[in-house]
Amino acid sequence: MTWHPLDRVPREPRTCIWELTRRCNLRCIHCENSCGESSARELSCEQIEATAQELAALGCQHVHITGGEPLLHPQWERLCRAIADSGLRTSLITNGTLLDDDRLTRAVDVGVQAVGVSIDGLQATHDSIRLRPAAGPSPWQLAMAAAERAQPHLQTVVITAVNRRNLAELPALRQALADIGIRRWQIQLVIPVGRALEIAKPFVIAPADLERLMAFIAEARKDSRPPHIDTSDSIGYFTEREMDVRGAGGEPALWTGCQAGIRAVAITYDGRVRGCSIMPPEFDAGDLHDESITTIWNDAERFAYSTRFDARKLAGACGRCKVGPLCRAGCTTMAYWTTGSIYSNPFCLHRVRGGCA
Repeated sequence: MTWHPLDRVPREPRTCIWELTRRCNLRCIHCENSCGESSARELSCEQIEATAQELAALGCQHVHITGGEPLLHPQWERLCRAIADSGLRTSLITNGTLLDDDRLTRAVDVGVQAVGVSIDGLQATHDSIRLRPAAGPSPWQLAMAAAERAQPHLQTVVITAVNRRNLAELPALRQALADIGIRRWQIQLVIPVGRALEIAKPFVIAPADLERLMAFIAEARKDSRPPHIDTSDSIGYFTEREMDVRGAGGEPALWTGCQAGIRAVAITYDGRVRGCSIMPPEFDAGDLHDESITTIWNDAERFAYSTRFDARKLAGACGRCKVGPLCRAGCTTMAYWTTGSIYSNPFCLHRVRGGCA
């Protein structure tokens, strides 16, 4: 294969995942950044405002503001307004525990258009994953209330990180979300990074569990009743279910490789720029304390893991796979954190079934 579909699209950071702060009021056991206290290296308001304007000029369309817990940033309203005023569609990704009526109204007033609320199972499971550092109300109850509260005012998406504790609960969780009026549900995999590496018992699902997960997603998406499932880039690839689980708005889609550094960019809580927020420091393309986002993004060589992906380096089962050059070993971050290489990924249903032999 001498060319790839991603070689034919304009290289623009259409979406940006932006970690506003490391500060958080929960201690989630799978947090990739081990969030808690804020960082002294968090960007200033002026740096964030300037970067938002540059992102818009580079072709960015949608910024997902996350953390930590973004609502704990003392200037979250000012920064959301600045990002929205730059012409960027602005979403808040929150654990939901702080999104009360007042903050919801303020978020709408400053131009936030969508909210993502993290809900990782039914109450007992969610509360065993998203821990409070001190006594207080159930995080699950607060998150469910926040998602229901936001639904009439903002496009609302519930985000679930699938793991061994909640895999069996997905059908019941789907019904619970339907009961509160949720129309969109994003399902993704927990990636073994950060605090997830410290859990004593296995937490990340096994590759063999993908069969069960894909079957659930495919059947649920055939059902016209909400919530509609958005399948993340970490789940797939290239089985007869692929067209059933991927795509939006009724249009099927086919996985054609990771878009980090090509159509997507991430900014960490301390100002580092990379293609995806969960990538390790080895993939950092630059630091906004030292350079502008324009300078960093326009140097495509800094994102060479995507912009110059070498299919000849595909290894193991991915190296033997006929669709390997198109797939590019699936999700780059999952491949790296499970094998130490971006060229081999065991979290592939096609591979689990022996299709790469």
